[in-house]
Amino acid sequence: MNQPQVRKGGILVAVASAIIYSGVSVLAKFAYRYNLSPVQLLKERYLLASIILVVIIGLLNWHLLFPRNWHEAGVLLGFSAVFVTGPTLLYFTALRLLPVSTAMFLFHCYPAFAGLFAWIFLHERVTRGYLASVGVIAVGLLLLLGASFHSVSGIGILTMLACTVAYALYAVLSQRVIRGVDPRTLGLYNQVAPAMVLCLLTIGQPVFYPAVFSSRTAMLVFAGIGLSAAGGMFLFVQGIAMIGAQRAVIIDSLEPVLSALYALVLLGERMKPVALIGGILIVAGVVIGNLPSTKHNVPSTLPSTTAQ
Repeated sequence: MNQPQVRKGGILVAVASAIIYSGVSVLAKFAYRYNLSPVQLLKERYLLASIILVVIIGLLNWHLLFPRNWHEAGVLLGFSAVFVTGPTLLYFTALRLLPVSTAMFLFHCYPAFAGLFAWIFLHERVTRGYLASVGVIAVGLLLLLGASFHSVSGIGILTMLACTVAYALYAVLSQRVIRGVDPRTLGLYNQVAPAMVLCLLTIGQPVFYPAVFSSRTAMLVFAGIGLSAAGGMFLFVQGIAMIGAQRAVIIDSLEPVLSALYALVLLGERMKPVALIGGILIVAGVVIGNLPSTKHNVPSTLPSTTAQ
């Protein structure tokens, strides 16, 4: 397959990832109707995604199921247990309190914080492209919050912003802590480690809660969460391999827009025009910060696929 065909195929794969993964938040909203806590819902999500990914990766290349040595295994498990479980738990807690569209647009402010942490911890140069990106994201954030603050949970907004900061820290530190790991192996352990942590936090409770099997609708919802999370992550990693992280992250920025559309159609959630403009500006800021002409790379170790 020649280079233009690889690029075209990679773009399609990355778009498919965004389409699939943007449904996770909407499905989570449905799942909350079965009276599970964020910890319980997140445990089911990670367990199902882990099982699906083990099967997919095992069928394609079973060697990728295992780290290269014990040290790498410990780093993958420990780092993912802390820096994936924490932000994702914050994300799912905020999602319970916020409209899907507001939550998704807020989360995608993380590149602004990631650039700041990259400057602090990795000593990366602050470029004009990054400053322009932060400026556009800041305007979008002000419009989004200005239109939404009095109509949505303030605690939910603060929780999602905490998630955004925590995820940005993960994205930056992962560049230093986890080097040379195959992205597919990293993606798998980003699911397995949180599943282990959440099973320990809910020890004594069922591995799969009765609510998961309470009706055909419930089974479809929970299966959809697992499939969306695992499939979206796997396709995103494949997209990075085919077209590079910068292009994949730009395409990944479609997620909040698609989530807002899904929320409108399936949940009846409507955004105020000003809030929608603010959300679109946030997406535009992410795109600006990832344009190939800039030297500032927003870390993209699984940007929306990790914390959602």
